[in-house]
Amino acid sequence: MRTEKQPHYRLNRCEKLLFKKCHKTEWNMKKYRLMAGFVSASMALTLAAGIAYGEEKMPGIRTTYNVTAPGEPEQSLTGVDSNGRPNGMDDAAWARLQDDVIDYDEIQNLVEYKSIIAKQQTAAVDNYAVNMNQIVDSISDSISDIRDQISDLKEAKNDETDAAKKAEYDAQIKILNKIITNSDSDAYESTLSVQKSNAKTSLTQLVSSIKKNMHATKVSVTTGMYSAFIGYQTLAELNNMYQKQADMYRAMYERTLRQQAVGAATAIDVKNAEVKLKDAELNLSTNAESMRTIKENMALVLGWDHAAVQNVSIGVLPEYDANYINTRDLNADISEAQLHNVDYGSAQSMAKPDITGYGEVDIKRNSTRQNLNITMTELYNGALEAGAEYESAMAGYMVAKRQKEASERSFASGLVSATDYYGAVTKYIASEAQANISAINAVGAVLNYQAALKGFV
Repeated sequence: MRTEKQPHYRLNRCEKLLFKKCHKTEWNMKKYRLMAGFVSASMALTLAAGIAYGEEKMPGIRTTYNVTAPGEPEQSLTGVDSNGRPNGMDDAAWARLQDDVIDYDEIQNLVEYKSIIAKQQTAAVDNYAVNMNQIVDSISDSISDIRDQISDLKEAKNDETDAAKKAEYDAQIKILNKIITNSDSDAYESTLSVQKSNAKTSLTQLVSSIKKNMHATKVSVTTGMYSAFIGYQTLAELNNMYQKQADMYRAMYERTLRQQAVGAATAIDVKNAEVKLKDAELNLSTNAESMRTIKENMALVLGWDHAAVQNVSIGVLPEYDANYINTRDLNADISEAQLHNVDYGSAQSMAKPDITGYGEVDIKRNSTRQNLNITMTELYNGALEAGAEYESAMAGYMVAKRQKEASERSFASGLVSATDYYGAVTKYIASEAQANISAINAVGAVLNYQAALKGFV
């Protein structure tokens, strides 16, 4: 005998028949409204990265918990498990994704699974998954109840000895079986099994549609975060330069004060030294504020809440591989980039209404192909040029370093003036910064080329 279940809502047969007709139209309307609003909200929130989220969630970010396929809890519709861990991600990668360091090679995963865009995607899926799971669960419960009734009828039939009564039980069992599944073509679409299957299919199709429509936005955000990461590295190097300049001008200012005390410097000399020191300190402060702003905006876009951004740090650039770009086959790489580029792929998938002549679709396809070819060629040449500039900057830095070291020895021996010595130090500091920034540019050029191969351009 069947066990007693907790009371819950059941769709009666009329409701089940109406569900198919009414829900299909309502579902499509909601789906297209969602698509239009969802992408617009994504772009708006991405541009407004500095806006903090308060206790009250903003529209479109109702919840961020994991969403699973109806009836199949092991299948995640949002690409993460019940702990928010991306499916198939190893322990080391997951641990890195949970820390407060933004590394370059983590950005794509951060955009996909933790960012503002990821939260919107999960919320959009959830808005439908909750309702559709309830529908599927309700249909599943109804099927289970009917099968329990069939089981009861079969037991009663087995206990019955009267042939007429047995025939009545068979007739009732047949009717109930047809409610669950029916091979007759006219009635097939009204069965509970088909309704359940249609509901599950509709949800998974919608999830695929949401992800597909969000892909271009994810590419844009990922590309922007890559650029911001490299830009931050440049600011960090400038910060080192400004700090060294401030330290140098502070030493010059303090030396001028000592000289003034013994009559070897005038008040104007002191004032000039003070102005240079304040200018250097202002440069340092302004640059540090720019670094803070970029870091916090990156953290907000990539999923940290406003209260936690102060704990976030930006990782270091990968090592520069001087041989990478020299070993690449540009034509082969262009073909590879075509497989992942959003604009190129969209143009190639456009339907061509008129197969005779050269029309708008042909123009779009050819223009996107040419644009991608030009972009990849520019990135390739840019990486070569950045590598050459880095080598040149390193050569200049080595010269400035030797000159500074010679000037230090001469200054200590009293053979050169303070003006000449500090001039050599100033040149050294600038040359060092130029060499380091050239290294950043060279690494960035290679990374940009590698990103373009994956469609992030």
